Amino acid sequence: MQKFTKYIRLSLIPLSLLLVAPVGALAQNMGRDMPTFESFDLNSDGTLTESELNEARDKRVQERKEDGRMLRNTKSHYEFSKMDADEDGLVNKKEFLEHQTRRKR
Repeated sequence: MQKFTKYIRLSLIPLSLLLVAPVGALAQNMGRDMPTFESFDLNSDGTLTESELNEARDKRVQERKEDGRMLRNTKSHYEFSKMDADEDGLVNKKEFLEHQTRRKR
């Protein structure tokens, strides 16, 4: 009986880890589903134009809608001009990441 109890106890430890790990990962990622620069850079030239950014946003919203996901904050995105820090008409990766950092705060 002691062997059986020990076996059950040892079996529950790995099982509990399997149940807890995905929940922890989900909680850690909650609200942080931030897109990557590369997902917006549709032509892979290392910069974003305003039309490219808008097209990628629309594509992202459509994909989320088709997946049945919630569409929170889809209308509250920042204007392109606020992302374009050096006002050259393009957003590079550094400007994009700085914008995301500001949004996280």
